[in-house]
Amino acid sequence: MTETFTFRRAPLRAATGWRLEGDLLIGPPECPVPRCALTEIEAAVFVDMSVQFMRLRRLDLIGPSGPFRIAINARRGLPPDDPDRAAHRALCQAVATRLAERAPDLPVRIGESGGLRRVWFGIGLLSLLTGLGIGAAALATGVRSDRLVGMAVPLAALAVFGGMLLHRYAPWRKQAEIPVSALPALLAALDTAKAPSRGI
Repeated sequence: MTETFTFRRAPLRAATGWRLEGDLLIGPPECPVPRCALTEIEAAVFVDMSVQFMRLRRLDLIGPSGPFRIAINARRGLPPDDPDRAAHRALCQAVATRLAERAPDLPVRIGESGGLRRVWFGIGLLSLLTGLGIGAAALATGVRSDRLVGMAVPLAALAVFGGMLLHRYAPWRKQAEIPVSALPALLAALDTAKAPSRGI
């Protein structure tokens, strides 16, 4: 049985089609890895995060040929029944259900992992050091008090932002993990009307 899912992966991109044919997932031709055999998947990573006015949701399937990414970047505030969001959610749920039929305890890590986790950690470290460093330099060089007051809020915000990223993406922190059999319910819960839009 073949299931077809169509959605725009970003607001300014054309809609692309995805097909689930039994245990074979076929993505658009422009995907780095256009085909994924679900029988070869060893783990998965689920990311749901908001950055400014955009919300990124991604399911990475980890197998021998590298990660196969099912991702969507949508405008924040779109309702769960938006056609693109609904189709992406349905595809992820269908894939998770198919994986759970074979291995219900297949691990799904929650949040960025690997190289992307280190990149976010680096951005956090840079932001924190920049905010603190500019503030310290301003104090040391005797910047006028009126300018110092004007600088305080943006520098504090930059340092706090950096600290939050450091805390969330610290490489030594153990990532939350769920079995793949629980992923369809998690996706449905995240898209209920009362679910907050926050990064996980």
